[in-house]
This record gives sequence, structure tokens and C-alpha cells, in this order.
Amino acid sequence: MMKGSRIILYATMAVLTACDYNDESYLSVSTRPEITGIEATIDDETVDVTRAVSNLKETVGRSAFMAGDQIVFTTIKRTQAPLTEFTYSDIRYDYTSNKSWERAEGNLPEKIYWSDGASYHTFTGYSLPSSNYLWVETKDIAGGNTYAGELGYGKTELNFTTGNEEMAQEDLLLTHNTNTVAETGGLSTKVKFTHALSNVRVVVNIKNFAASASAVDTRVGVSDMVLLNQPTKYTWGANSSSLHVLDFNDAEQTTKDIRLWCPNPSGEGTGQSKTFTFYGLTTPQDNTFHKVSGNNLPLQFSFTVTYPNPMNPDETVTHTYQGAFSKAPDFNSGMCTTLNISLNHKDEQMYTDVSYCDWNFVSTPDLGELRKKSTFLDINSTVTIHTDSKATIHDATWLYKSGNQLKDIYGNDGTKAHPYRISTASQLLSFAKEVNNTDESFIGKFIYLDADITLQSSTAKTSVEDETSKTAPVAWTGIGNATHAFQGTFLGGDRFINRLYGSPLFVNVGNQATIESLQITTIGHINGGGALAEENEGIIAACRVIDDVVTNGGALVGTNNGAIYASYHTGDTHGTAGLVNTNLGYIIGCYQAGNVIEGTAFSIANENTGTINCPSALSLYEMQQVDFVNALNTSLEDWYNTHPGFTPFIFEPNAASYPGNKEGKLGIRN
Repeated sequence: MMKGSRIILYATMAVLTACDYNDESYLSVSTRPEITGIEATIDDETVDVTRAVSNLKETVGRSAFMAGDQIVFTTIKRTQAPLTEFTYSDIRYDYTSNKSWERAEGNLPEKIYWSDGASYHTFTGYSLPSSNYLWVETKDIAGGNTYAGELGYGKTELNFTTGNEEMAQEDLLLTHNTNTVAETGGLSTKVKFTHALSNVRVVVNIKNFAASASAVDTRVGVSDMVLLNQPTKYTWGANSSSLHVLDFNDAEQTTKDIRLWCPNPSGEGTGQSKTFTFYGLTTPQDNTFHKVSGNNLPLQFSFTVTYPNPMNPDETVTHTYQGAFSKAPDFNSGMCTTLNISLNHKDEQMYTDVSYCDWNFVSTPDLGELRKKSTFLDINSTVTIHTDSKATIHDATWLYKSGNQLKDIYGNDGTKAHPYRISTASQLLSFAKEVNNTDESFIGKFIYLDADITLQSSTAKTSVEDETSKTAPVAWTGIGNATHAFQGTFLGGDRFINRLYGSPLFVNVGNQATIESLQITTIGHINGGGALAEENEGIIAACRVIDDVVTNGGALVGTNNGAIYASYHTGDTHGTAGLVNTNLGYIIGCYQAGNVIEGTAFSIANENTGTINCPSALSLYEMQQVDFVNALNTSLEDWYNTHPGFTPFIFEPNAASYPGNKEGKLGIRN
């Protein structure tokens, strides 16, 4: 970095207090804050910040909003003790080309006001894609509004074979959140939409279709994967986000064949064993849905296999296979159902099974491998470290020995110009094992986080569930231990380690170590003094922990003997302090925005015998003022002036809504 440059640090805070009483003083509309901005996300996930490759070509369904998309809020009201004067229906927003939501013209009421600036509110609605592929109508059922839709409206068959665009146009998004709060100043709010339909993935594995046992014929292929007779009409309520699919014997129900999309038509493998993966959307159904007159209807499918004629290899043979799942699988709203089909050409035997996971993005093969290993639930101790005999350029998980050099599988040598790169969860686990089980402390080496890493496949994987089900995730034991400290430079790239579970991310950060620009979210209890590190003797800069945290100490670090600056936590801390339990070193220009369950709100440290130079605030409102930002930067500038060599991060306020994370990344100011 050039001398004199400044890195601008954006932060995010939310008002977490709530009001649950019906105070008539709130009825004065003129004094209530007006909602002028909506920030909508799809499952809190955007493609460009959660994938390891810079150019993601394909996705399933909608992963981001596009110009022309529309939100219809069927209900906006205060969650507890709703006030008629502050309850709104059928409020519409359009997504514009400048990537913002604007009220559609002609919708009443002209303005929308919060009943107050703190209470939880219920936001219920749906989002339609820009094209009119999706049919929606309003029905009055049992005295209440119900909305109805149909997959492939106006078509006799759903055809997704041209790619994801068709799926995105059919992808209905719903929101029903009873805990929506006003953002800073009450002028805006964040609303999360989820996929209402079901993602279906069919994996077809074929064997022995090549011309001979030794052939690797590339002409072997699978195409025209079709799910037969899928129900397409569904309804949902004005005050919920639950889809109801009309029964098969409902006179209004229609069924259609759904032709799936294969992003890699050539498949993976050879003619003797090739795998083809297909994707599509269908309506949510459980296996009881398929019972008609007491009979459980099977899920039927068909696909075509093309292969060389064994009698004349210059010719090809095309054969269509049909099959059925004797027990119809579940298709869950917003989830992915994987149908596995294996076909052996020798005996023409077909085998099927089903698995379930979160909604998936589709990608190029290398990204598919990342998705496969994006959670510790799917990997184990077989990841390699550089001292393993099998850790070669072809088989290493992350690092391998190349002559006298230690390189990663991307060819980087750990220098500042070519830092080791971590792109998958398995590589993060390999990194931890390198520090904990070898003599490699990474002193003088640089490590760069090249992708957001999600450690658990679902937020439902909590410690409570694991203790009762005895199906705990693979334990995260942390980077570094009592005898092996991490001594390198870890550059987070302002990316996320999501759903951290168990140990802090780092256990022992040595006196030569630096950790910069890393963001963390957690689930369950962190068995340590902080989410980022248990012990820190090095430098922690521009790191942040997002949302509520449960630890034995602070949200960020347990014991600090080093320097922590330009870092913060937003959310409640179920521990002793907002950031650090015991401070013996330096904490400069940091803050904590939220309650501390066992300590003082907005507190920096529980015990302090070191130096703390951070502005104090008595409320979230004070933290939202420019004066607080200036005080943070004054503390940091004083630190940089007396401690040269530290990366100079600074905070920048966002007008009318500080602090805000509009860009979701760091910027550089000369």
C-alpha cells in the first residue's frame, strides 16, 4: 500500500430495541418517521460475494434483483398491538435500473409511516420477476385474501433447457418477517425474501455405455430429463409465506411435464462411468400429497441416452428410459431435492435415491467442487497437510512441498506478492491443521481469503439440536493452540467466515501475526472468549463480528495482549463484554453496538490493565452521529501517527444513515 493512503471502513448497525405496548401518543402521524427506503435481499446471499470465482456464469433461480422486478407488500403492520392508522396493504415497489426500490405510482397510502421508531413490525409480501411469466391473481377464500399462481402459466410444458433465465422468471419470492425493525433514523428497513418454490436437481450416473470396456467415448450423453405430471397451481395467504399446492383431485389443478436444464451437456467422467446433472423448479410437495384415493402416486421421469452402436462404433444409438420413484420424494419450499439415478447398461438395472439440502447455486465444475466442500458437514480429517506423503500438486488439499518451497495448489508461495489462497472450507480446515500439527507457523508468510466460507450447511445446525440428535457437525478446533501459534499475516479481503460453530476461529494469535479485514457470523455457542480469537498477541485490524454472539467473554477476542484497532461488533453479546474479556494490550478506535447480557451495553472490555482509546456512547443514536465517527477516526489518527507501519483504516459516515454497509466492501482513499 502507498504511504499516506487510507482505507475507508464501512460499518453496519441496527436498532434492536422494541416496543410492545399500545401508546396512544404514537397515533400522531406527523411526528412518526416515514419509510422512504427498502433494502431487499434474497436469502441474505448475493452471488458475487459468496463464490470463489470472479465470473459465475450460471445460477438456479433468482440470486439478485433485476430492473423491472416488483415487490408487493400485502401487509405492513406493527407486530404487537397493531394500530389501524399504521397498517398498510398492497404496497408496491419497483426495482429501477439504478439498483434501488421506488414506490410504484398510484399506490395508496401516499406515504408509509412507522408506528414508532423501535417496535418490531410484520412485513409480508411477494416479489415478481420483471417478465410476466408468473401468473398471480387474488382470491377471497374464507373471508381473507389469498394469492394464486401457476408454474408455466399459458404453457403446456415447462422447458428449462435453455438455461437459468427461464427458471429466474418462474422463481416466486416471498417474505413474512415479524421482527422487521427500522434502520438508522427510521427512514429505511431491510427485508429478506426467500424462494417459495422448490429447487430440484437430478444426478444421472450411467455405466457401460461406451463401445468397449477400454473405450472412453465422449459421444456418450444424457439429455431430455423430464419430470412427468408435476402439479403447477398453488396459493399462499396474504399474512404468511407458506405455499399450498392444489391437490391432484382439485378440479382447478393442472399437471405439466417439466424439462430440466443441464449446464454441462458433455457430463463428467468417461463413457464407462459418466455423470450428468440437471436442474429445474417445481412446486412444494410432501409424499402424502401424492396420495389419491388411498394410493401413493409415484414420481415418474424419463431421459434419453445417446451412445455408440457396439456393432458399428461410427453410428450412435438413442434410447429413452422411463422410471419412477415408488415413494414420491418431498419437495420443500426454498430447498433443494436431489434425485439420484444410476443406470447400468449391462443389465439395464436402474437404482434411485433422494437427498435434501439448502437451495443451491449452479456453476462451472470448479465452483461445483467448491459447493460440494463448502461446509464442514461434508468433509473430514482426510484433508492433507504438506507433510503428508500424498500431498502432491495433484492430490493436496491446499499446501504441498515443491522442492524446498511450500506452495499452494494455485502455485502461490506465500509471499506478499503471491499470498497463499484459501477458496474452500476444506482449505480453511487444512490451514488450521498446518498450524496446529506441523512446525509451520507461517511467520513472514501471507494468506489471503479468496471466498466467503460457510462452515455449516444450515443455521438450523445449532448446539441444542446436535446434542439431542447426536449428529453434531465436524468440530472446528480453531487455528493455533497452546504450543503452536499462528505467526503469519491473514488478509480477510473483507470476506465472511459464516456460521462459525464451537471454537473461536483463531485460538492462539502470536506476537508476529496480523489479521486484517475479516468478517465473522456465528451460530450456537463459541466455546472461548471471543469469536475471532481466544488469545491475541499480534495485530487485529478492521475485523468485525456481525449479529448476536454467545461466548465466554467478548464478541471479538478473549484475552488481548496485542493491538486491536478499527474493529467492531454489531449485535447483542451473550458474554461479559462487547468486544474483549481481558485487555492487557491496546484497543484503539473500536466500538460495540448492542446489549451485553452479562455486562455493560456498548462496553469494550470486561477487565482492562492495558490501553483503551475508543469513543464512548450511551446509545445507538449517539453512534449514528458524525461526531462519533470523527471521534473514532481521531483515535485512529493518533495511533497511526505514533505507530508507523500499521495499515491505516478509517471509518466513513454515510449521510443520514451512518453507519451503513451499502457497498459491503472496503474502499481506498488517497
